[in-house]
Amino acid sequence: MLNPNLDGNCVSEIIQDNPGDVSAWNLAPQTDWRRMSDSEHFVQFYEADGFLLNSLSGFIGTAINSGDGALVVATGAHREGLDELLRANGLDLIAKARGQYVSLDAAETLSKFMVDGSPEPRRFTQVIGNVIESVTDGRNCVRAFGEMVALLWAEGNYAAAIRLEELWNGLQKNYSFSLFCAYPINGFSGEKFVEPLTGVCTAHSRVIPAESYADLVNHDDRLRAIIQLQQKAKTLQAEIRQREAAEEELRASLVREQMARAEAENADRMKDEFLATVSHELRTPLNAIMGWSHMLCSGRLDQATMARAFETIDRNAKSQAQLIEDILDVSRVITGRLRLNLGPVDVASVINSAIDSVQLAADSKGIQLEVTLDPSVRHTLGDSSRLQQVVWNLLANAIKFTPSGGRVEVRVERANAALQVCVSDTGQGISAEFLPFIFDRFRQADSTSTRSQGGLGLGLAIVRHLVELHGGSVQAESAGLGRGATFTIRLPLSADKKPAKTRKKAPENPWSPETTQRLAEPLLSLEDVRVLVVDNDRDSLQILATMLSAHRAKVQTAASTAEALQMLEWYTPDVLVSDLAMPGEDGYSLIGKLRSMENLKHTPAVALTAYVRVEDRTRALSAGFNMFVPKPVEPNELIAAIANLSEPKPGQFEQA
Repeated sequence: MLNPNLDGNCVSEIIQDNPGDVSAWNLAPQTDWRRMSDSEHFVQFYEADGFLLNSLSGFIGTAINSGDGALVVATGAHREGLDELLRANGLDLIAKARGQYVSLDAAETLSKFMVDGSPEPRRFTQVIGNVIESVTDGRNCVRAFGEMVALLWAEGNYAAAIRLEELWNGLQKNYSFSLFCAYPINGFSGEKFVEPLTGVCTAHSRVIPAESYADLVNHDDRLRAIIQLQQKAKTLQAEIRQREAAEEELRASLVREQMARAEAENADRMKDEFLATVSHELRTPLNAIMGWSHMLCSGRLDQATMARAFETIDRNAKSQAQLIEDILDVSRVITGRLRLNLGPVDVASVINSAIDSVQLAADSKGIQLEVTLDPSVRHTLGDSSRLQQVVWNLLANAIKFTPSGGRVEVRVERANAALQVCVSDTGQGISAEFLPFIFDRFRQADSTSTRSQGGLGLGLAIVRHLVELHGGSVQAESAGLGRGATFTIRLPLSADKKPAKTRKKAPENPWSPETTQRLAEPLLSLEDVRVLVVDNDRDSLQILATMLSAHRAKVQTAASTAEALQMLEWYTPDVLVSDLAMPGEDGYSLIGKLRSMENLKHTPAVALTAYVRVEDRTRALSAGFNMFVPKPVEPNELIAAIANLSEPKPGQFEQA
């Protein structure tokens, strides 16, 4: 900081140390002022005011003695101290009266051209230029001292100080004068001033160090000081580089954090939309199921309407089951727990099975379904059921988005060493904006409440993951909205081992009026098979009992593990069918206790559960269950499981 109240002792000490010795003016900063060029702009750093005044008196005194003009713009204390030194060294300050020597107050002069904390160039040129011009007035040159930059620096306005130095440089292009600027060196302590100090030094043609260096007379001492300064400079440079690297990493981290935040917010938004869609898609089939169930309970439906009711309930229940299965598959994908059962796959069989699954939907819309199978493409290595799921998904999508009377084509061909399956349609197509995101989870081209098609937007994400698990790839192409789409799967081929199978005939509608009565009869008899069914859900218990009774089984039911254990004291079942998730004691507890009973430990048991992960199946079988049937229960699957586990009885496998 500047010292506005300059101690007079420092001036008297300078005078006492150098009485009448004008040569002292040159010795103090180790600079010969007489050799300073007429357009020099140098900066002097100082530690003590006395050193500054000694330097300044030599600079200004040389100018006055040489008949040149002199301009001083300094603090009041420095102006008074300078005049005292000049008089003490024998200079008659009558030069002031002649206009050869002009002394101005720095703060007052600064106020004349500062605007909003920054020097205004035009005003600076007018104020300082006019003074320089008046001091010149026929003289060879002018020597000027400016302390205004130091005032700005002391206020912490570093940018304005450096800007003012630049304006001084600009003024030297129009006027001939040399300029002496000075800064107290303690105003640059700390790492944060390294860069500003560089800016100050760059604005000057010469830098004069503070007295701790200038006082060194011995060459070796100065060389040692320079070496130390160089080492400090290297250290500072290393610190600056480290700081810059840290700042760059901080900026990069900030960018990464902002990108991650944006991705997270986008993911949250898509998940919110997805959950809203899930709610809608799950409730929609429930509406039809509950409505028709109510009508069936009323007993007021004729045979044809009952058949339509059964068909609608079955279709919507399967639709809901598929939605749930898609959600579970995505969960397995996200957690990395989706596994493949690899083996040889008959390509034609996979394609034919997938087509059978969608044939009714295509027929109902009058969509022409064309299939082209290359006979040379027969086998690949993979999971047959999962590959069928992939093809079914693509076909179901194509039929869903193709209008009535359109066409869907499936081509299976060889592409070099790969199996290529193309599913193309003449449907509504895909916009160029959405095409890059077609395989993303939770993404739909239309997620509004007015969309014309249902679904969760998970099918294609599952397709991509399953194909990639098989070591293949999938891509989508579309010329735009209204111009159809083509999905292409590529999978590695394996050596042919079996002839391709011909496509099966599409199954008849199981709920048509013609077949309803026939299907109402049990296909597989469980006559006289004693079955104990355990489930805490009363509705599930009732439907299971009704289903098994329809197949001539003798059924007992229990709504809890405790109730089942009481019943087992007097009832010996041929097969136990138990839910796993029950309040209090669950199915695992029941099977554990059953296996500990000497007379019942070999009783076959079937586990029922809505938890269908691989680890759930493994846990159930390890606990003692013989078979595992997922909910929602497929009637034929459960009947077959009980039939396989029960002791053969006369007529058990007779067809109804």
